[in-house]
Amino acid sequence: MSRVVAPGDVLRDRGVALEGARVDALGRVRATTCGRAVERDDGVGVERARGPLVVPRVGDDVHGRVLRVLERAAHVDIAAINGRAPVGGGFAGTIRRQDVRAHAVDSVELDRCFRAGDVVRAKVLSLGDARSFYLTTASDELGVVRATHRESGETMLPVSWTEVQCPITGEVEDRKVARVDE
Repeated sequence: MSRVVAPGDVLRDRGVALEGARVDALGRVRATTCGRAVERDDGVGVERARGPLVVPRVGDDVHGRVLRVLERAAHVDIAAINGRAPVGGGFAGTIRRQDVRAHAVDSVELDRCFRAGDVVRAKVLSLGDARSFYLTTASDELGVVRATHRESGETMLPVSWTEVQCPITGEVEDRKVARVDE
């Protein structure tokens, strides 16, 4: 089971709550603290992380890998929060179509902004839903910071704020490129 959980996350539909968990009115075992879910023969609970907890908060700068791109949202595995690794692993993030750019929001096509495997820099916009944090790339310094060409495997270079290019094949692909200050 060993996954990162926050207070309120359902650990199991039924069962016995151990330390860091409680049973709600419907019999579900829910986390009462941040940490890693642990399952034992006698029940399920939450093991608190050692050291300071690093969890996303509204306004935090995050880096993550795009897992999949759908018509209305790109799903991201958050790997760093303000330059630090999150407690016990990653958190899920969602970049909705309306949160990609600050302008021309209606014309955004997500598959022209992100691809699975891209590394993005974003800001936490809100706590989102039970599954993920809502992220935004609607700023010049936010967007794709690393893209890999799917055939050559080479890191692509930014050629404009909307395009990256493979240094080997010369192929140009669309992305929402982050402005990276050297």
